[in-house]
Amino acid sequence: MDYPRSVLSSGLVDGKFVDEDAIAGTPGSLIPASWGNSVTQEILSAITAAGLKPDELQTDQLAQAIRQLSKPDPLQQFPVQVYRRNVLINGGFEIWQRGTTNQGPNIGGYVADRFRCDWNGSAAVNISRQVFPLGQTDVPGEPACFLRWQQTAAGAGATTHKVSQSIESVRTLAGKTATLTFWARSDAVRPLRVAIAQQFGAGGSEAVVKVVDVFQLNTTWTRHTATFQVPAIAGKMKGVNDCLTLSFDLPLNVLQTVDLTRIQLEEGPVSTPFEYRSFAEELLLCQRYFEKSFVNGLAIKANNGTNTCTATFTQIPTGNTGQYGMTIGFLVQKRVQPTVTAYCPGENSNQVWNQAMSKACTGTTLQSVAERGLSFATVTPVGSAPGQTLQLEWTADAEI
Repeated sequence: MDYPRSVLSSGLVDGKFVDEDAIAGTPGSLIPASWGNSVTQEILSAITAAGLKPDELQTDQLAQAIRQLSKPDPLQQFPVQVYRRNVLINGGFEIWQRGTTNQGPNIGGYVADRFRCDWNGSAAVNISRQVFPLGQTDVPGEPACFLRWQQTAAGAGATTHKVSQSIESVRTLAGKTATLTFWARSDAVRPLRVAIAQQFGAGGSEAVVKVVDVFQLNTTWTRHTATFQVPAIAGKMKGVNDCLTLSFDLPLNVLQTVDLTRIQLEEGPVSTPFEYRSFAEELLLCQRYFEKSFVNGLAIKANNGTNTCTATFTQIPTGNTGQYGMTIGFLVQKRVQPTVTAYCPGENSNQVWNQAMSKACTGTTLQSVAERGLSFATVTPVGSAPGQTLQLEWTADAEI
């Protein structure tokens, strides 16, 4: 909406309406019918969008309409645009610090950050990050990635085929109404059982499991949602590593391909649009639970090469001498004291590597570790000298 600048006969002065000045002999501005109608129509559009009936004798209807249109959904306790709705991390499957596939068809665990993939019964499963083509419309909102579970050997006697995420603190959503939303497809019509488990941790009460729903997947991307009541935890005992676990249970002992993306778990009875966070922010959230020294895209293993190793130190003592306090600060403070694994960049070992000599140190040990960082100690190679470069790769795991 703007002044009728394109209508020269409207008589605007400096782009605005003016009154007639009889003394000075200057005419007043004219309001063109087209402009007056468009202004009225714009106000009427806001009034009717708010569900109100226009009344020419009522002079506060626009104010009423603005208040009505700015209200959140009456069933939701906060507006759609409120930050931090999704209690899950990496629900769009963009972060894969450990690599974009599992290390083998019989190796599960964490692949996509914060999501575990577990199976048994001699099944063979490939877990991988898949990328949506640009401009696709099957899943709206231009998502980037999805997780694929591709079972290449059905196996036998399985008791679990599961994708899950454990959310820190069993207090999460306890006693509240929650809504789960996700997108999925499969190579055939298949059931997908979704459940939550309130796990009170070591030394705490027995876990409480609740089935959210059993969804029927099909060969096209479909949005699924369910609203449910999370059990209250009054009278329960909390132990160590308590959490709320959301699980997607796939069919057992069958060849299958299942794709998942845009998983959101939020408080309230309304399924809201997927909460997008930037890649950088999502990565920081993931690094509270897992962090690595390796360059992104590089496999986590020993003997990966020294050119990409960023964890470097300067040798202080002479050869065959202990060097201590090689300290590394984490980018993000960990949930708990992490489990640290060391990898030599120049050979298949866990030793510090002397880059100048292309030779491993000996006796490399984890000197100290805390939520904020770690410290290594080692014995420098025989014949090495002060000022040479020492290297070591590492991972720090604080998953639940």
